[in-house]
Amino acid sequence: MTWAGKRRDMPELGKIDREFFDEYVYPHLGADREDVTLGPQHGVDFGVVDVGDEAVAMATDPIFIMPSLGFERAAWFAIHILMSDVAVSGIPPSHLSVDFNLPPQITNEEFETVWETFDREA
Repeated sequence: MTWAGKRRDMPELGKIDREFFDEYVYPHLGADREDVTLGPQHGVDFGVVDVGDEAVAMATDPIFIMPSLGFERAAWFAIHILMSDVAVSGIPPSHLSVDFNLPPQITNEEFETVWETFDREA
């Protein structure tokens, strides 16, 4: 794979390494803003933005539901993994934004189980 004319060895699966992040992502994060207390960093799964006198910690990750675990158990793992990304900031999680990557064959009833599990755990 080439990036800007340079050969880069990307991992087949998983996250990019620090070198790739530092060379290609970090230098291009848009305008600097004083309200961004913690912006994108390699290996950090959350960001912090100041809003008035408060700090908001946020994270986003695609949520994968593994039907082989059973939909309730898979949903329990998914929400706890997502919330732990924010919890490590020291700011208690209070809001949720979900990016579902659902199996194409999921039924309405299976999705209901997933969403009700999210509701109960939240």
